[in-house]
Amino acid sequence: MGLVALLLHTQTAYAERLDAIAAVVNGEVITCYEVETAVDGLAKQFKQGGGSIPNRDELFKRALESRIQRALQYQEAQKLGLKVSPQEVKAAMADVEKRNNLQEGQLLEVLKAQGIDVETYKETVKDRILSSRLINSAVRANLHVSEEAMREYYRKNLKDPKPVREIHTAQMFVAIPADADAETVERKRQEAEDYYQRFLAGEDFTSIVTLESDAPNASEGGDMGWVSEGLVKGAFKKMFDVPVGGVTPVIRSAGGFHIVKVLDERMRKPDDLLPYEEAHARHILIQIPDSADVDTQLKIRQRVEKIAEEMQGTSDEAFAVRAKELSQGPSASRGGDLGWFKRGQMVPAFDKVVFAMQPGETSGVVETQFGLHVIRLVEKRKVNPNSFEAHKAQIEQTLVESEMRQQVPRWMNGLLENAKVEKRSCDAMTKANPTDLYTSVADNSQEQGASSDVYAQQGSMKSQGDQSQSIQSQSIQSPDAQPQAMQPKSTASGMTQTPTEMTANNEDAAAPASLLSAWKEAWQAKDLPAYFALYDHTHSPDKRFSSFKKWQAYKTRVTGQHQNIHVSISDVLQEELEAGKRVQFSFDQHFKSNRLDDFDRKVIVMENRDGDWKIISERTVK
Repeated sequence: MGLVALLLHTQTAYAERLDAIAAVVNGEVITCYEVETAVDGLAKQFKQGGGSIPNRDELFKRALESRIQRALQYQEAQKLGLKVSPQEVKAAMADVEKRNNLQEGQLLEVLKAQGIDVETYKETVKDRILSSRLINSAVRANLHVSEEAMREYYRKNLKDPKPVREIHTAQMFVAIPADADAETVERKRQEAEDYYQRFLAGEDFTSIVTLESDAPNASEGGDMGWVSEGLVKGAFKKMFDVPVGGVTPVIRSAGGFHIVKVLDERMRKPDDLLPYEEAHARHILIQIPDSADVDTQLKIRQRVEKIAEEMQGTSDEAFAVRAKELSQGPSASRGGDLGWFKRGQMVPAFDKVVFAMQPGETSGVVETQFGLHVIRLVEKRKVNPNSFEAHKAQIEQTLVESEMRQQVPRWMNGLLENAKVEKRSCDAMTKANPTDLYTSVADNSQEQGASSDVYAQQGSMKSQGDQSQSIQSQSIQSPDAQPQAMQPKSTASGMTQTPTEMTANNEDAAAPASLLSAWKEAWQAKDLPAYFALYDHTHSPDKRFSSFKKWQAYKTRVTGQHQNIHVSISDVLQEELEAGKRVQFSFDQHFKSNRLDDFDRKVIVMENRDGDWKIISERTVK
């Protein structure tokens, strides 16, 4: 088993649209290329599991549904203003190293050794953190576990430590729409009953769940992890009467119908723990940007040293006020309050300082991978490991996670019900290129144009693939001359001009119009050096990619999938966003190649950089 297979199970979240549209989700495009890439990943997943690979249509349907769910989650995160900082990604990677007994920086060596692009891996980690944060904000934050429920769990399961039977489960889930009438509910119940009969007949549980379950984790085979009897209630307790390998009858919940399979079982022995010390602390965190030069880093450190000096001898209340004002960490809104924690829960540098302090003391500057900290120790305590207080946080987390197993599918189903989703056909692309990624996996042939997804399942990982395919420039004569391709359009000022006329009538517009023409010709000729030279390289023109380099690698790889490219643009609208500085073009584009024949609307923004016009952003609109 490869090491990275133990580190992360995920797929990259975004793709640049350069081929046909598979779906439009609330105005956001999902491309056929993106879905085909996911199909490739699913096919590999089935192959690694030792089972037969389902037909391409079944895989495509599941891959498309998965991409739609991912798009909806990303949109929700944007609405809530959720973001992930580079420091958080760095800390998550450090945690991966720690959990896998790697030295600092060794993870990067492992990734490179397995052919996985580091920047792609970082984007994947970022996407995972964002997804977790979204679920915590949208679902977990609305769940409340009462003190009584926690104490009851403690009395039944932890007060008198003894071995506990746990089972490893997976589920098939059939969702019920929120406004479903009796007829719809009955139809869904019968659908679940049909699945139950198929499982009893010996059909593969994992394959069916992966392709057809409505649960968000369907692509993971519906895996719900290990659970003890004290965590489940109602009809779900039936799962503890099922032998390993068996399935429960259909179970009804508020969100739909479930069939649970018992994958494995074990007896978990209680931990033999000794009393330990806990600390309650606050902190002020000031982050250091990755792009900061030496002088900037020095200024930030001097600022934090001054804060630390000002906080010496102040009260806990005064420290909390300053933390709210200054801290850049997630705990800022709570006055920097980190709550109670024991040794080893925080990063080593932070942990070492806190447990060496006395209650009421304020530290100097403490540096970690998160940034620079000033720490206030509120109090310490000795904890009996078998007491309710020692287990309270763990019990609350356990009960909340148990409830989330039911609530997250309901929440996801709600997003789908309220979304505007328009599914389109990718048949033209598939027919034009029948030897696609799926076929290459099914035939066990050498990969062509591997995707950028990082995918770990059942002991293997799908690597980055070739990001630097050799693209030979080819000159393809356009059958339509530029004046014909770029049809007149009324501008924001009411004038009707083509780019050629703009050049003649307005010298300031000449460079942007020429740049647009050069953009079209370079793309059509697959002259990628000339194409990329038209862009500003300081950042990605597509906000979904973290850097120009990453966007460039993706564009190179995807362009390599197409031959005999012809591009024509028409219905051009030029709008001056900032006089002499920034211009926006919107136009209809007809893209035709050996793989597809497609139309869309493009928007390109150009900026004057000291007399040199460059493309700074582009996007596809519905």
